[in-house]
Amino acid sequence: MIECLSNPGWINPQIDFLLFLQNIRTGHLEIFDKFFLSITIFGEFWLPTLICAVTYWCIDFRAGIYLFSLAGFNSIIAHFLKMIACVYRPWVLSDKIHPSELAIPFAKGYSFPSGHSAMSSAVLGGVAYLVRRKKIACVLLICLVLLIGFSRLWLGVHTPQDVVCGLLLGFTLVFVVKKIIDWAEENPNRYLYLALAVNILVILAVIYIRYFNTYRMDYVNGELLVNPEKTIYVTTVIYSYLLGLLNGCFLCRRFFPFNPKDASVKNRIIRGFVGGTVMVLMLKYITEYTIMHEWSLKFAIPCMLLTGLFVTLIYPLIFQRFTKRNP
Repeated sequence: MIECLSNPGWINPQIDFLLFLQNIRTGHLEIFDKFFLSITIFGEFWLPTLICAVTYWCIDFRAGIYLFSLAGFNSIIAHFLKMIACVYRPWVLSDKIHPSELAIPFAKGYSFPSGHSAMSSAVLGGVAYLVRRKKIACVLLICLVLLIGFSRLWLGVHTPQDVVCGLLLGFTLVFVVKKIIDWAEENPNRYLYLALAVNILVILAVIYIRYFNTYRMDYVNGELLVNPEKTIYVTTVIYSYLLGLLNGCFLCRRFFPFNPKDASVKNRIIRGFVGGTVMVLMLKYITEYTIMHEWSLKFAIPCMLLTGLFVTLIYPLIFQRFTKRNP
C-alpha cells in the first residue's frame, strides 16, 4: 500500500468498478486477457499510424493527410495532458487492483488520459467518418473503438475517467481536424502556416513540461513511482516523430502532391507492403534504441524526426519517381 498517496472521493467508485471487472477476470476468465490484449493493439501507436500510411500512400492522399493529422494532433494533446495531470495507474491508486501481467509491460508512465482510447477513437473514428455512408463498416469501426476502451478497463491498466476522456478527445478531434484540413485545402499555402503553428506549439509544449511543470514525487522503497525525467525524455522523442510525420505530409501536400490512383493496383499493393514493412521495422528498432536505451536527445530527436519524415515525405518522393517510370 502506498500510504503517501491520498485519492479524491470520486476515484473510489471507479476503483470499485475495476474491482468488479477484476473479480470476473480472475474467476477463471483469464483466457479473455489475451483476447483483450490483442484488441488493445489497435490503439498502439504503430498500428493506427500504419493505417494512416497505407491510406496516404495507396488509397487517397488527402484522406491520408487527414488521418495523419488526427494521429499527430491527438498524440500531441494526449501526451501533454498526461504530463500536466500526472495521474498514476490504477494499481498505484489502490493496492487492491491487480492488472493483467500481460498488459503491464505496455502500461508505463502516467495514466490520464488513456492513449490507446484516444488514438483509436481519433484514427479509427476518422476512418469511420470517411466511410460514414457505409453504415455497417462505420458501426463496426465505432464498436471496435469502444471495445478497445473497454479492454483497457478489463486489463486493469486504466480507470473509467482515463478511457472516457481519451475517447472524447479522439472523437472531438475527428470533427475539429476535418475543419482544419478543409480550411488548408482551400489554399495549399495554408499547409505551410499549419506546419509553422504545429512546430511552435510542440516546442512550447516541450519547454513547458521540461522547465515549468510541477511533477509528483512519490516514492516506494526509495524509488520514484514515475520518473519525471524519463517521461519528459519519452514525450520529447515521441513529439519528434510526430513533427516528422506532420511536417512531412504538410510539405508533401504543398510541394509534391500525388494521386495514388496514378499507379496500377499492383504497384500500390507493392508500395504499401514495402513501405509498411520498412516503417514497422524502423519504428521497432529506432524506438528500441532511442526510448528503451534512452539515447541522448541530440541523437534521439533527429532519428525520430527523420523516421517521421521518411514515412510522409521521403518515401512518397521515392515511389513518385518510380511511378513516373512504371505507371
